[in-house]
Amino acid sequence: MRPLNLDTILIVRTDRELHTALHGAARREGTTASALVRKAVAAIVALDDALPTPPAAPAAVLQAAA
Repeated sequence: MRPLNLDTILIVRTDRELHTALHGAARREGTTASALVRKAVAAIVALDDALPTPPAAPAAVLQAAA
């Protein structure tokens, strides 16, 4: 696993209820709100990376459209 490098800051605006819920969840899991947000964002990015790329159109279709 690569070392954790925390030299970048991301500011996220949220409502008070979500902020409170996030800190409550972090407290229950024995971690920090920042760690939970990093985990959630990493999961979303991994999910996006796992989605298949649509196949390219065949050359004949591209030539006909030109």
